[in-house]
Amino acid sequence: MKKDNDSNKLRGGYYTPFEIAQFISNWAIRNDSDCILEPSCGDGVFIGTAIKALQRFTQKCQITGIELVREEANKAMLSYPQAQIINSDFFTYYKKKISQKKQFNVIVGNPPFIRYQNFDENYRSCAFELMQEYGFSPNRLTNIWLPFLLLSCKALSSDGRLGMVIPAELFQVDYAAEARLFLSSFFDSLYIITFKKLVFEGIQQEIVLLLGERSSSEKGIKVFQLDEINDLKNINLNKSVNSLPLDHSSDKWTKYFLSSAELELMRKLEKNTDISMTTDLFETNVGIVSGENEFFLINKERADIFGLKNLSPIIGRSDQLSGIRFTEDDFNEQVIRNKKVFLLDIDKELPSSALSEEQKKYIAWGEQNNFDKNYKCTIRTPWYAVPKSWKADAYIIRQANLCPRIILNEFGAYNTDTLHKIRFIKGVNGRNVTAAFLNSYTLALSETLGRSYGGGVLTFEPGEIRKMRIPLIGSSNLSLNELDNIYRQQSVEAVLDVTDYVLLKDGLGLDNHDIKMLRNIWKTLSDRRLSRKNDCSVKGKWGC
Repeated sequence: MKKDNDSNKLRGGYYTPFEIAQFISNWAIRNDSDCILEPSCGDGVFIGTAIKALQRFTQKCQITGIELVREEANKAMLSYPQAQIINSDFFTYYKKKISQKKQFNVIVGNPPFIRYQNFDENYRSCAFELMQEYGFSPNRLTNIWLPFLLLSCKALSSDGRLGMVIPAELFQVDYAAEARLFLSSFFDSLYIITFKKLVFEGIQQEIVLLLGERSSSEKGIKVFQLDEINDLKNINLNKSVNSLPLDHSSDKWTKYFLSSAELELMRKLEKNTDISMTTDLFETNVGIVSGENEFFLINKERADIFGLKNLSPIIGRSDQLSGIRFTEDDFNEQVIRNKKVFLLDIDKELPSSALSEEQKKYIAWGEQNNFDKNYKCTIRTPWYAVPKSWKADAYIIRQANLCPRIILNEFGAYNTDTLHKIRFIKGVNGRNVTAAFLNSYTLALSETLGRSYGGGVLTFEPGEIRKMRIPLIGSSNLSLNELDNIYRQQSVEAVLDVTDYVLLKDGLGLDNHDIKMLRNIWKTLSDRRLSRKNDCSVKGKWGC
């Protein structure tokens, strides 16, 4: 596969492997009258495979390819003169020639993957205007692939087929929620094909193949998980897996990796009022944003060199938390290991004349190294006073390896935004909540709520944590100290063996079969995610 230069990366130009283009074209094209669109054809790999697929039925060629970059469009024109190649941006061409004017039987392609920060404003305006005309509500976080996908759908005939290479973000990001709802209603049948190995060399972006049939006798969604693209040769879309009913909601699609029985169990528990919402237990917010951790987070060695006193304890990295309690002993261990666990904590109301000589010396050193020029520092006065809000009762992992977890903040340290902070609601026993969080149901649910990219990390924003649920009945029978020791010395699963029995079996009355199924859901989803990590082996205790 061709590996692109930086300019191609910026415009989203990652070329589709031939095997994928061939598979999609052969599936989508069914007869000699098919009128075909490729909305971002690049140098023409889909054009070529579409022509060959058409030649099974006819020598006629009703293929239109659109490509923004002139050099790439010229390559496609030279390679495939029988196709109509348009050198234009897709959205302008769509507005003039396609919208409400023309429909296609087949649309195939690999839309550009361009983050919202690099989405050209002219193209964005045109794309958003078109989306709004069709009733969609795009926002500034929208990646360019999304309007490519949705507008292509709107150009399909009533019996049309769409086959596209789409970022796996479709499954999980909030800005694609509207798209998930639309796709589940627009298509009778959806096939989604995923790969355990990353398809595009050099980027940590997982992709899926999205195949949609507007008219089909078989309703629902099928998800296929392949090891690599070569496995496309042996896939049977009709017989390999059972269809799952399409859930006409904006929920994340990670759930479709589950079996029908697993989905049914998760939906049943979702309605169980004996399971507590996290919003009834605690508040969640982001940690401290210092503006420059290299300056504001200090280890003992640097503190001693500058003679700094009255520093506040802070946790800046999740790997500084080894259990589900953070104690004074834990903090002292980080100090001994010379980790950056001290915060330069100066009140913004303190006049500069009241600073100690040691603080003045350190601030001057920071200015010599231009730390004061960082954006967050330039928009506050004085630049060296880090804004803080409430101190966390507990932390929750923002970017998890095997699974998220809550860590009770017994020592009273601040935390940076690499962790989220928790403040328990009055009357809620924080020790019980911390102990109960690690159970197979909550961890299984977390896999469907979080977001995972190519590197295998499971990421949570506060809004996703607020959707989590924790079974608390019986949690007073759990010993947080005991579970903390098990977690540190054994494994996450050893903790679950204890909590599942107390919370799920005794507390919720689930039988062993359902508990085993919940554990398997968590394992299936986490293993799938971790398999994409460059080094996915976890030695000894499975770290979270």
